[in-house]
Amino acid sequence: MLSGVTRAQLDTASDNDIDRENPKLFIGRRFSSLTEENPVYNNMEDNEGEGTTGGTLSPNQVTTNPPCTETQHNHVKIQYSSSIVENEYIVAFNGYYRQEARERFIQAALNETTVVRWEVMPRNNPASDYPSDFDVVQIQELHKNEGLDALKDHPAVKRVTAQRMVIRHLHFINSTDDDDHHLSSSPANTSTDSLTTDDDLGVFNISEADLSLDIDNELTENNMEDSEEVIVDVDYEGYLSEGDDVKEDMESAETGVGCVGEECGKEGEEKGTWPASRKFRRSSLTLGTAFWQTTGRHSSRRLLRTIPRQITSTLQADVLWSMGITGAGVRVAVFDTGLSKSHPHFKRIKERTNWTNEKTLDDGLGHGTFVAGVIASSGKTCLGFAPDAELHIYRVFTNNQVSYTSWFLDAFNYAILKKVDVLNLSIGGPDFMDHPFVDKVWELTANRVIMVSAIGNDGPLYGTLNNPADQMDVIGVGGINFEDQIARFSSRGMTTWELPQGYGRVKPDIVTYGSLVQGSSMEGKCRQLSGTSVASPVVAGAVTLLASGVLHRGGIINPASMKQALMASARRLPGVNMFEQGHGKLDLVKAYQVLSKYKPQASLSPSYIDLTECQYMWPYCTQPLYHGAMPTIVNVTILNGMGVSGRIIEKPVWHPYTPQFGQHLEISFTYSEVLWPWSGHLAVWISVAESAKDWEGFARGHISITIESPPEEGETQPRISHVKLPVKAKTIPTPPRHKRVLWDQFHNLRYPPGYFPRDNLRTTNDPLDWNADHIHTNFRDMYQHLRNSGYYVEVLGSPFTCFDASKYGTLMIVDPEEEYFPEEVTKLRRDVEKGLSIILFADWYNVSVMKKVKFYDENTKQLWMPVTGGSNIPALNYLLASWGVALSDGVYEGDFTLGERDMYYATGTSLAQFPHHGTVIRKTLNDHAKEMLEAETESVQDVPILGLLQTQMAGSVSEEGGDRGGGGGGGGAATGGQQQQQQQQKQHHQQGGPGRVVVYGDSNCLDNSHLQKDCFWLLDALLEFTTTAHLANVFSTNAGPPVPPTTDLPTKMENSNLHKHSKVVEHTLGMEQMRPLPECPVLVPAIPQPLNVSTKNLNIHVGLKLLSQPEIVAAVKVAPVDIQPLPHDGHSNHGDVPVHSPSSGLGGSSVGYSGERTPAFAVLCMAVGVLLVCYWYRSRHRPKRRRNKIRRAFMAAINGRLPTV
Repeated sequence: MLSGVTRAQLDTASDNDIDRENPKLFIGRRFSSLTEENPVYNNMEDNEGEGTTGGTLSPNQVTTNPPCTETQHNHVKIQYSSSIVENEYIVAFNGYYRQEARERFIQAALNETTVVRWEVMPRNNPASDYPSDFDVVQIQELHKNEGLDALKDHPAVKRVTAQRMVIRHLHFINSTDDDDHHLSSSPANTSTDSLTTDDDLGVFNISEADLSLDIDNELTENNMEDSEEVIVDVDYEGYLSEGDDVKEDMESAETGVGCVGEECGKEGEEKGTWPASRKFRRSSLTLGTAFWQTTGRHSSRRLLRTIPRQITSTLQADVLWSMGITGAGVRVAVFDTGLSKSHPHFKRIKERTNWTNEKTLDDGLGHGTFVAGVIASSGKTCLGFAPDAELHIYRVFTNNQVSYTSWFLDAFNYAILKKVDVLNLSIGGPDFMDHPFVDKVWELTANRVIMVSAIGNDGPLYGTLNNPADQMDVIGVGGINFEDQIARFSSRGMTTWELPQGYGRVKPDIVTYGSLVQGSSMEGKCRQLSGTSVASPVVAGAVTLLASGVLHRGGIINPASMKQALMASARRLPGVNMFEQGHGKLDLVKAYQVLSKYKPQASLSPSYIDLTECQYMWPYCTQPLYHGAMPTIVNVTILNGMGVSGRIIEKPVWHPYTPQFGQHLEISFTYSEVLWPWSGHLAVWISVAESAKDWEGFARGHISITIESPPEEGETQPRISHVKLPVKAKTIPTPPRHKRVLWDQFHNLRYPPGYFPRDNLRTTNDPLDWNADHIHTNFRDMYQHLRNSGYYVEVLGSPFTCFDASKYGTLMIVDPEEEYFPEEVTKLRRDVEKGLSIILFADWYNVSVMKKVKFYDENTKQLWMPVTGGSNIPALNYLLASWGVALSDGVYEGDFTLGERDMYYATGTSLAQFPHHGTVIRKTLNDHAKEMLEAETESVQDVPILGLLQTQMAGSVSEEGGDRGGGGGGGGAATGGQQQQQQQQKQHHQQGGPGRVVVYGDSNCLDNSHLQKDCFWLLDALLEFTTTAHLANVFSTNAGPPVPPTTDLPTKMENSNLHKHSKVVEHTLGMEQMRPLPECPVLVPAIPQPLNVSTKNLNIHVGLKLLSQPEIVAAVKVAPVDIQPLPHDGHSNHGDVPVHSPSSGLGGSSVGYSGERTPAFAVLCMAVGVLLVCYWYRSRHRPKRRRNKIRRAFMAAINGRLPTV
């Protein structure tokens, strides 16, 4: 709820009033009954189990309404918007307490403060009757944060966070039969020009009439164009919730396209695709039928649409049904938009609860019905996986798609109380720092709730995983089509929690069918939807079915063991890397076989490390290791099926295989101190020893880990599991300095936690920069291009003070948002003097534009202000000041030609000053800042966008540079002075002189997030300049006049919140100041314990193997491996080094040979060989003898018994 003051403001302010006050300001209108005078809350419905039908039918006995004559093919675009509710805070406690106790804690904390008023918001939902671990408190303070600080200091309070309002937008769009329709990740293909705007940024004043008309026109155009399907996706803060009229207009627009006959209106309600979850929101993840990875996609897609597939038949659920396994005895929860009690497809709706402020339990949109249908429908034409499972329906979204974090928290608590077994959550968002939500997910899984969640619809971009599917304890599901190819819409890994210092984990966990899956509609018919939120209930239904088949095994099934079984049984897709498919495609029957014989144990994901295996181990397999490089980090997830908590005993041990040169690898570890819930991480840092700096070859070994969990009920000894992680890597001699490029990752900031805007201001439908700016996520294509060009790229996750510049030719700084330590600036200046070169790709920065792109939420009166621009230009100017280089606050955009190449400058900056002896490229561009601020388009001549500088030793300036600066000549052929300057630059380079500095004002041409025209060729030319001092002709012939010095440089925005998210600056006593310089990471290599392992029969590509019950252990054994322990210090280890563990992750056995027996065995073999040779020689020269009578008789007897041939 809102405070009285806020409520009064909302009651008196109208949309028109707000628009007149600031017509340029984006108004994210939302309709929510929270702003009504008398909001209504609904309690749960009484248990509605089997009594609705009087019995439950098996899948083969189900009878339903006649199937729909035509299965609808729907594209459902779902988005989630998230914003902070003013003055409302979620107070999380350290335990579960009754309402009276919680209020006493809050009162005790606030009694001694000057808080004007505080109120615990009442609960009107099923959770109000039970103890809880949180309250929503409304606080009005005189002194900022006084009350919040007092609450945080109370011993019973765990955390205080802002209440968030979540809005889900469901765009139901008809998918035509034209297979050329597609969604592109390019901003050009997600244009929103049809909406009435004041500028191209996306600051909208949208009337209801204009909105419905424009969307109608755009949808009509989509069905007329063969080349492209455009999805309306301009919601920033959620314009679709403006009111019922807008919603009706949207529905009429969507149902009116390609709709014929009396059933038009009804079918229109089913048309939908749940859009990709987009930044700034946690979204429902159903998408359309438009994403494919196949050359024959047109014919195959028509075939799929002509012959609808039963997903249960495709995954062979009928095999388990024939065994009597139908989901009975398993409680499955669906968190979505509700479900009708009288729906004919559902016979075992155990309970429906409403957690919203609307007075209904039914589904008004169809998404919840579809998800529940995939899991547990008994409809004949669209069967669910587990029709006899108990359905628990949690309605957590209103018909206007509004929800709150507190609604989810209450519903999660209720699910724990009801002992739900499986929970499907077809939502997602980039905010993995939403602590109340993330913490509650951990608590759910700790209570043995198996959570299945969609990985996201932001593919094919990498680093776009959604939360909570990216959590280790959650089964994250990606999508494939029926041709077993990764769906284009499916989000890709890696996880980005660990950046910038570390490296991401492997996700998704598994993939399954998410394109054109058939499920239930609200009207009792069937429909087809696509998206990872469709793939998620497929896995949830499969998990429910599997769990019902092993109920006789008691507590053997938990979130970790179920995930282990799914991953161990998954079928790997060929030619697809692990960040796209995880462990592979769901195999339902094989998963049941694994679960039926499962033994509690720990396992690893991935189950082995082979840095040479392409494509599965991309990107590791694309670059070999060498001495002196930044350590390669492989982040392994530990799954602990033995218990909810556990720990690694002692430390992981590195066993290099001596015959296979494992001693050339240095291995370090960082890992979770406690494995909870059900999981933890093991970061493996791999480096090359100095002994191999000139060696090329393959090195192998394995890491052994011992994990312990407390004993379960009835046990007296702790549970222990031994796991083995095989390692293989290729090493090469250290490359030359000029071929080594260092990527600065430390100075990149993104969402979450702050509002960091996109680099391309025309990407109005996707404002947040959340792809981590890593070479393996949104700069993936650039990285691959550099590798194909022969460069070796390394990542720096620490300050500039933590790398040896003498090893690298070029430091790449791309789109940085972070500040710089003074020590970094000083060191970098010295590094450049000693030969290091810098290439900087910057982006826009303009305080007025930053204020322009702020977000205002009418419902909460909350402003979201950008933390910085596309890049932090004031910080960059501080870094570049040593060389007389500075960037401006201009924002420019437009097409231009450089040499014979067409280029696009996407809202970049320009040079404010550049040394006169450098080379400057100027082009004519549009002033995008003026277009945004004044709605006027103006072309600007000679904008300096690129500068190339050969730095000089301290205090020296060449005469040629001075002459050139005085001349102020324009473009044209290189002058004699320029040629002489190039010769000097080459001489400096050969003599190990100072390095070079290159500055370009736009990074969008490298970024896959909104790439329109790549500039990889430009990057090649710039690297040629920085590494060889050769200035390409395309620069010398297009050089413009120099940029004179200026004092009018961009300044920091006042009241910026950068310090809240920065690793460099902090706010103390009202002033911004530098944090202490962090220490450089120091990795201590693990003490190796060598083993003598032969290469014969050694194969680490066996995937994840789980220990089974004794009757099938023999079935999973691998070929024996000869292992001999070797001392690592030249002395006998007296058996301290373990031989092969039978409990390893590979499930293999081994045969050991003692080193003391080897000489005796060799002598014996030689003796036998000599005797055989002697015998052969004697028999060859011995005269033949007549056979004696006894021998003749014996041979005759034998010949008489044996048949002749």
